Amino acid sequence: MFTRWIYIALMIAVFVPLATVGVHADNENDVICGDLAESDCQILKDNFTAMESVGAFSFSISMTMDMPEGDGADERTAINMSLDAQGSLSVDPAILAVIVDLEDQIEQSPSMLLSQDTITVVDSFIAGLTGDVTLDLYMVAEGETTDVAMHLLMRDGIFVLDAGALADLMGEPMQGLDWLGLDANGIMTLLASDPSMTEALGLMDDMTTDSSDLKAIEEAATSVTRLADSEINGVAVAVFESSVDLGVLTDVVMELYDSQGSMDPAEIALARETLAETELTMWQYIGLSDHYTYRTAVSMEMGDSDVDMAMSLSMTLDQSNFNEPVVVEIPEDAFVMPLAMLMQMGN
Repeated sequence: MFTRWIYIALMIAVFVPLATVGVHADNENDVICGDLAESDCQILKDNFTAMESVGAFSFSISMTMDMPEGDGADERTAINMSLDAQGSLSVDPAILAVIVDLEDQIEQSPSMLLSQDTITVVDSFIAGLTGDVTLDLYMVAEGETTDVAMHLLMRDGIFVLDAGALADLMGEPMQGLDWLGLDANGIMTLLASDPSMTEALGLMDDMTTDSSDLKAIEEAATSVTRLADSEINGVAVAVFESSVDLGVLTDVVMELYDSQGSMDPAEIALARETLAETELTMWQYIGLSDHYTYRTAVSMEMGDSDVDMAMSLSMTLDQSNFNEPVVVEIPEDAFVMPLAMLMQMGN
């Protein structure tokens, strides 16, 4: 059962930004301001406009997750994880804008994910990604320790990973290889031809929530406060704190997670109790002069000692070098597998 909680927790971690200060907004008028003064709300709207034009940035992210050992009905082992990553990413802002525009339509009709227009846009997005990312993951779970350092490069639809990381993951050396990767060009087209994807999208239809209803729920669940101004790497920033009442969002989260009714009544009762007691807070640090988001921090405390489930998660994401060129070269000696080869290996 503990794996269900990991999935729920990760869904919440993703859902938090969507339900706070307007990341999910389709336009600046949909930014959630709560009871902020008009001038403070305008900073959030200017932030939306500024970030909408960002096509490249550098970042560093640090995340920790701790889940203590469970007892009683929830016989899970303790899980401790830390993740640190940094790098630079870029994508064509025009393609990104089309992706965002399609998101709302797909929410209303998941089958649109298989439309030719959507497939073309997603394939273009993947092909247009350029990035250089290093990552360190440390995790202790079920008595086993995972300690992996990865280096990922991406350009023109090619994604390559350093062979040392693969050796750590697989437990054996990758003889004669320094880089191993995948040519992901056309991956959406290939996946769309898979009947199992059509079946999965059919299941998603049961999860569809009216966007206007979701917006109203987000507003009811979210409180936003402007804190004292601060500095991030010498940049003066406005600081906004957003708190989410999961008691209001519980029905939405449960519908998304358990749309097929696979959880038994006891699990549902425990989920509702735990989600209602979960504390979610996000801090956003916005440049006072350029309105870019320089830092986003998230904290989640789920459950307590009175329930079987408890978990804490914290994340800090710093961003900089907005719209500066990202230059990446794929090593000439990298072994890059065609997409069809990988799919065949999977079968």
